[in-house]
Amino acid sequence: MQTRRSVRGTSARNFKGGLSLWLILWLVVMKPGGVAPCPKLCVCYPMPMTVSCQSQNLTIVPAGVPYDSQRVFLQNNRITELRADSFGFETQVLWLYGNNITWIEAGAFSNLRVLEELDLGDNPSLRHLEGGAFRGLEKLQSLHMHRCKLATLPHDLFHKLYSLQFLYLQENQLHFLHDDLFSDLVNLTHLFLHGNRIRTLSENVFRGLVNLDRLLLHDNRIRQVNRRAFRDLGRLTILYLFNNSLAELPGQTMKDVQGIQFLRLNDNPWSCGCEARSLWEWFRKARISSSEVTCSSPSQRRNQDLRFLRELDFALCPLPDPGSLAGSTTTTFSTKTRWWFSKHKPASSSKSLYQKSTESVKAFPFSAVKPQYLPKASTESFPSKYELSEAEAALPKVDQEEYWTNYGNEDSSIRCFELECPPGYDDLAFPSSSSLPITLSFIQFFSLTVVTFSIHFLFG
Repeated sequence: MQTRRSVRGTSARNFKGGLSLWLILWLVVMKPGGVAPCPKLCVCYPMPMTVSCQSQNLTIVPAGVPYDSQRVFLQNNRITELRADSFGFETQVLWLYGNNITWIEAGAFSNLRVLEELDLGDNPSLRHLEGGAFRGLEKLQSLHMHRCKLATLPHDLFHKLYSLQFLYLQENQLHFLHDDLFSDLVNLTHLFLHGNRIRTLSENVFRGLVNLDRLLLHDNRIRQVNRRAFRDLGRLTILYLFNNSLAELPGQTMKDVQGIQFLRLNDNPWSCGCEARSLWEWFRKARISSSEVTCSSPSQRRNQDLRFLRELDFALCPLPDPGSLAGSTTTTFSTKTRWWFSKHKPASSSKSLYQKSTESVKAFPFSAVKPQYLPKASTESFPSKYELSEAEAALPKVDQEEYWTNYGNEDSSIRCFELECPPGYDDLAFPSSSSLPITLSFIQFFSLTVVTFSIHFLFG
């Protein structure tokens, strides 16, 4: 009996062992829909399913990539073209940087419906993109196209990329950006455009970027920024504009980025004449971390920091007319400036001369060239775009203690404001030692003449 039982136990164990081996062979070899083999020259890893084909001198996207691959690495090969049938798998991360891609067919990525990250950086031969190159990537969150020598971007390149959050376009050769280029990128938070050749920022270039947090525009050639270029960037916290060609930046432009925390404007040829007043006023109210804003002109303010100029440095500057979009000016002074003028009015800046100079600025608000047909006094009395006038350069320096002691009581010594004063108020409000005796002599002479004629008329 014991021998029979031992034989039966041994047979059962052998049967179970054979069954287990058969099941393993069936799962590996015979199971329908089993794991596809890894493409040639690639290495595959499970959980998450990853296909790595990097640095294999591949010239095309390899065939046979498993459909359920979550990550596909094809970087550092020699792939030259991406066609609509290049990708037949469903993946979330696709790296193609460091290849020789020269052309991407419209719809090349349309089968990658769940793609979240696409890296096309470091493809120096990729100089042009078709408008529909990224069609279908509505779940894409990160797009890398740095160092590709891109010269232009089609106006509809980012159409319907509603999920995009990170866009890397730095170190290309972009000269300009189309209006509404980023209008569909409502969830974009990081935009990197530094290291290009961009010259201007138009009114609608950043329209739609309502969630943008970081905007890097340094190392370009930007000379002009439209006053409304940043109007949709209310959530912007970091703005880099250093190392450009900016001489001025409208203060209204910065008022639209009320959430700004870090600002870099250094290494620009800033002009700190009257055109800098609005930016200087914005800095007075802003509470941000900022780089220095070093003046390049006029010569009297070279190497000074625009942020630390005083209100008296802009005492002779007309303020922008708030009702005009063309930038025309008025001679309305701030209360502090009016008070200072009542105490320290320069002899060379009479009101009549100042009004003439203001008229010339209204006629030529953006011109640094003196019109030949204007009166000589009109063109020379008002400071040109980059140089201070003699009156402004000779502006006396008020004692700092006196200036701030009277702060808030400026109007106590002023009977009327500049443009509201009656004719001749200059001589009454600011009499000089030489003009007062002359005025009294004239009155005495006039009175004597009247008396003489009256006597002659009465007595014949």
